[in-house]
Amino acid sequence: LRMAARAVSSVYDRHLAGAGVQASQMAVLWAVSSADGVTVKELAARLAMHETTLIRTLRILEREGLVALDVGSDRRQRIPRLTRSGRSVFSKALVGWKKAQSEVAGLLDDGLADTNRKLVRLARAAWRS
Repeated sequence: LRMAARAVSSVYDRHLAGAGVQASQMAVLWAVSSADGVTVKELAARLAMHETTLIRTLRILEREGLVALDVGSDRRQRIPRLTRSGRSVFSKALVGWKKAQSEVAGLLDDGLADTNRKLVRLARAAWRS
């Protein structure tokens, strides 16, 4: 499974390279783009990701000018949002993402949607344990 995960990540990374992002960064950009006003802690839970891992990726994206981290109502909270540049890169990266999805889907006998459901269930179960 780990070998397959690395192989799939390399497919996505190859297709996303033209937009200047990696698969792990694209997942965060995607989550931020659809999480208006959500704190980093809430976003980490949605992504089944450790908060420290998410904040590290957000800081990289912030340095690259793709994400801004606004202060929440509690000054300890950070609320990520895409910058104008981030929206542009995200749009460009979506093209590569779709190509990667098509490539991976072509390799799966039982279809991408079914495999994705199984993997999400696995990730959530592993995250809870």
